[in-house]
Amino acid sequence: MAIQMKEWGMLSAPSPSVRIPVQGVMGWGEVAQSLGAGVSSLILGSAALAEEKEQVTATGELADFSRRLHEISSETREQLAECDLNDWDYSWQKVSAPHFAQAIAELPPSARQAGREFAEAYSRQASIQALRDRELQQLNRARNSWQQRVEAAVQAGDAEQADRWLQSGAGVFVPQSEMATQSNVVRARAGVVKWRAALADNPVQTLADWSTAAAESLPQEGIAEWQLLQAEVERAKRGAAATLADRLAGQVSNQLPYDDAELELSASAGLITTDQLADTRRSARELKPAELCTWLRRVDELPEDSAELLATKLDILTAPIPQEQRGILLKRMELAAQVAPDDRRTLSRGLWQLYSTGYLGSPGDAMALQRLADLQQAGLPVLAREGSDAAARWMEHVRDSGNRWVCFATTE
Repeated sequence: MAIQMKEWGMLSAPSPSVRIPVQGVMGWGEVAQSLGAGVSSLILGSAALAEEKEQVTATGELADFSRRLHEISSETREQLAECDLNDWDYSWQKVSAPHFAQAIAELPPSARQAGREFAEAYSRQASIQALRDRELQQLNRARNSWQQRVEAAVQAGDAEQADRWLQSGAGVFVPQSEMATQSNVVRARAGVVKWRAALADNPVQTLADWSTAAAESLPQEGIAEWQLLQAEVERAKRGAAATLADRLAGQVSNQLPYDDAELELSASAGLITTDQLADTRRSARELKPAELCTWLRRVDELPEDSAELLATKLDILTAPIPQEQRGILLKRMELAAQVAPDDRRTLSRGLWQLYSTGYLGSPGDAMALQRLADLQQAGLPVLAREGSDAAARWMEHVRDSGNRWVCFATTE
């Protein structure tokens, strides 16, 4: 039926073509949010202009199209990730444009213009985000490479090289305001590594260098490695002193002279004192009875303390006495180590009580001191060989024999 002009003028104007708002699109997350309750209005412009079936169809098409755009962007990002690019925008467009065009061509004709605008906006935002992530990754790789070079220099004990690498990251990886602090830490850590390696390689010489090093050349306090190094130095000193004592004891046993240069280095390292070093250079003389008794008492009453045992051994080894008497005292220490400290102490103090109360003669008299020394040398073997009960019976016998001595001490 023909339509009259009057009737034509009464019809409503055709609805505009479908358009998709693109303002404010910030990436896939925002696109996904727009696919909710209001997505059909984005496709159709107004829900009042379409039927419910058409709204559902348009919503599904937008969801599929958005997912496709996301896939294209992800694939483009991966393809460009390892490329060395001079012009990011050009490379992004070159790789992604054909795929975006294909996705747009798959839309219904009526939606392609809107889809094209939407794809362009989405592509721009995805490109910006991908470029930002790429630059962050490159920065992280550069930072990691820089940190590895600093750490490698630290672990090599090269403080100067470590500081040079640190300075190369000033204002980029380390704020200028923190450079002084970081430089001190890096240098200190490198110094710790260097000292630790030297301790392992040549402990005595390193300990000597440590004791004479200027304060500014040593690692500074305040870092964990410093406290650990200090503990290692002390352990190294104890170990080196024990090694020295064993070596000197072997020389005494073989009647060999000491090496003065070794002793001098040991004194510099703090293994022996300067007084002990001086004693080794003095002429040897026989111990007087009182001195011998004092040495024997010190050995007999030693506690089970490794530091005290080592100190006593080094005192014996450096004392200005003949090798023969050094050997006697060293063997005494070996014998004492086989006996419980409390039993040794009880026996020693019992003998000294007899001496100080006049049972062995007048205290201070050469004969009384010689008698005490003889008893000291006789009593410990009894204790070591037969036990504390036998030593107690031996002491009773000694005490009973004290009545035979007459004290000639003068009275005032």
